[in-house]
Amino acid sequence: MRHLIIIALVIIGAFYARAEQSDQDRITKINAPINIASEDSKKSFIAPHESNLKSGSVLNSDFQVEFVNFPENAKPAFLYAISIYENLISSSMPIKVRATWESKSSNVLAQSTPGSMYRNFNGARLSDVYYPVALAEKLAESELNGSEPDIECSFNSGVNWYYGTNGDCPSNQYDFVTIVLHELVHGLGFVGFFDVENGVGTLNNNAKLPSIYDVYIYNQLNEQLANENLFACPSAALKAQLLSENLNLKNNSTSESINVYAPKSWNNGSSIYHYPENEFGNGNANALMSPFIFKGEAIHAIGEKTLDVLASLGWKSVSFDDYEIKDFEEACEKLPVFVQVGGEMDIDKSSVKISFSTDNFVSSQTVSLKYNEENQQFEGELPLNYAKGKIQYYYEAKTTANVTFSYPERAPEQKLTFRVGDDYFPPVLQHNPEKLVNAQHPFINVSAIATDNVAIEKVQIEYRINGQDQDAFTLNSEGADKYSGKLEFPCQLNCEDVVEYRVVAIDNTNRGNKRRLPTSGYYAVSVFEAEQPIRGYFNNFDSPNTDFEISDFEVTTPAGFISGNLHTINPYPESNADNNKYNLIAQLKYPIVLEENGLMSFDEVVLVEPGEAGTVYTEDKFWDFVIVEGSKNNGKSWLPVTDGYDSSVDELWNSQFTGSLKSAVSQAAGADNLFLKQTINLTDNPDFAAGDTVIFRFRLASDKAITGWGWAIDNLSIQEVTTAVDESLTAEDVTIYPNPFKSSIFIDGFQSDVAADVEVIITDLYGKTVHRETLYDAANSSRIQIDLPHVAPGVYMASISDNQLNTITQKIIKN
Repeated sequence: MRHLIIIALVIIGAFYARAEQSDQDRITKINAPINIASEDSKKSFIAPHESNLKSGSVLNSDFQVEFVNFPENAKPAFLYAISIYENLISSSMPIKVRATWESKSSNVLAQSTPGSMYRNFNGARLSDVYYPVALAEKLAESELNGSEPDIECSFNSGVNWYYGTNGDCPSNQYDFVTIVLHELVHGLGFVGFFDVENGVGTLNNNAKLPSIYDVYIYNQLNEQLANENLFACPSAALKAQLLSENLNLKNNSTSESINVYAPKSWNNGSSIYHYPENEFGNGNANALMSPFIFKGEAIHAIGEKTLDVLASLGWKSVSFDDYEIKDFEEACEKLPVFVQVGGEMDIDKSSVKISFSTDNFVSSQTVSLKYNEENQQFEGELPLNYAKGKIQYYYEAKTTANVTFSYPERAPEQKLTFRVGDDYFPPVLQHNPEKLVNAQHPFINVSAIATDNVAIEKVQIEYRINGQDQDAFTLNSEGADKYSGKLEFPCQLNCEDVVEYRVVAIDNTNRGNKRRLPTSGYYAVSVFEAEQPIRGYFNNFDSPNTDFEISDFEVTTPAGFISGNLHTINPYPESNADNNKYNLIAQLKYPIVLEENGLMSFDEVVLVEPGEAGTVYTEDKFWDFVIVEGSKNNGKSWLPVTDGYDSSVDELWNSQFTGSLKSAVSQAAGADNLFLKQTINLTDNPDFAAGDTVIFRFRLASDKAITGWGWAIDNLSIQEVTTAVDESLTAEDVTIYPNPFKSSIFIDGFQSDVAADVEVIITDLYGKTVHRETLYDAANSSRIQIDLPHVAPGVYMASISDNQLNTITQKIIKN
């Protein structure tokens, strides 16, 4: 994983010495700074830098906007402002913005706040400090708040707005682009918790902890307001500072500072989180972040000082990659080391160094690392002098602006460690088990992730068939700790065979430490053996059956349903391995011979984690999905019958899943009222054609993160066989009931003018006769009863004929 570092040693104070907390804390109640409408007019225009405008080049970030009650003529100006940020702000995570149009006080133009703020998340640079969610997601390199907005901003519907993007704002209007640019800065981090209430200054959250912006607020004596050792929270002393008219915001990225708006009377929404109005002269883009906006004033550029502050908060970073020193067993005099240092800030190449210690930094040594132009990394040697045991270390680098960064942050309080000497630690092993093997093509594709503090020697599969051990199979290294291979079984299999395997990782040490999965025993693999092909199939799953080979599916009546269905176990399991899917499978044993325009239909409920907006199921950020697949070679390979999809395809499914998230599990449960019908024309897919014999399967792919209730399927029909009536038979309004039935069927309305006897033949979908009965003098009976108590549950064809071979045929289902 890429590690982003943004802590400058020059400003670390007593505040940062708090112990790291293990819990992740989230706040959603944040005071929203406001932008105040000045009645004065100051017609002016500051154009954006050309390089800041969205173009055909690859953008540094992806802002995704949800408009609520927004007028259409305001949207282009909003999106124009967004385009300026997409080249200025860098993040691998999408930045979700919700923009609302609503009535406000006449002097309030707009207000904005992060959708939530997080502390102590994975990647947080400071402990017990709240970060706006968009920045927290950048640093964590992961989604933290699901589909919720990262930035919430709202605009006054009663303002006389100018929606143009050319900066030529009339002197009696307010420039909308300027206000959008201002509000987005607040959402990105110009926000915090300082407040004055009940005669004292405070941090307005239950934990009384600062935002990352609050951390950099200092007075003219260079005292940090968030340092409780200097200013208790709450206290009158803190209030005096907040109303001092003499505060500044330290700029970590340039070692400079900038004054902040701190008037003698507290202005909720404008104090602290803006610059003073008189801080900048005309034509200075930094004036964008003053609390007041004038009529006719158009600022379409983000000031350099504001960009520097955003960099200080974490929006620009220094990265240390390939930094880890592995454990090793044999002591040495000198240890070669190397690290890659880069990121979004210019590095002084002569400043990179590594410090190490054998006594937890009671004493230490520092080694400067030289830049190797050929492989673009910094290299050197640690003089270990045959030391053994634990050795602690950290890296440092300076920017060209002489600001120091370290990895880990707050080093040497935080530090990395490697060990020299005998190794007793087994590897770490991750694997998603394979649970089905095809009898006709007996192989499984196996993958695993294996890491070790020293190195991995090999990863192999130990397996047995019917209790007999087979030769172990070694997986290939794919790099990045990934191992995979195609395990081909040495003999033909059938559904009676017992196949078991386990994964074993062995490290490259004198002891050869091992890790096995499962930790005891073996994974069981079911052998799939196809039945004879049929023309069509139907199942309402109201009774247990063996028509499917299943892995983590079952046929029951779950809570919330009135009848049975085929469904995943609830909740469905998440992946055991990083960046790897766990597959839940229900595979129909009966191959289907496709007809032209043959249809597959079923009712379904899909409550699985939705992917990132705009992604498709073949992309990494399409998290969990369900898919219908078909095989034309008896399970050797699989083709998509449909594209993979998730809860996002239906608004109700999506709202149920995302609205019920608690921790990493959605509490939403399936129910009858969530069923939707899915219909697929099988030969519309270019991979399938009439005449193909296809095995179908239903698969849910789950990643290692959020999980939920899962997938339910009911009333599955594949090329349902139609009823055929011979025209020469005078049969009208013939009905067979009940259908489905339990033990007997009744036939009403069967009449024949040419015969008196009736023959009834019941066949399964292979054409095998399971019941045959001749009823004499019954052709004109008002009702014919056929008892079928010994017929197994399933789908059958009932043929009723007179002795002139006139026939009517109808599908029947026994529960």
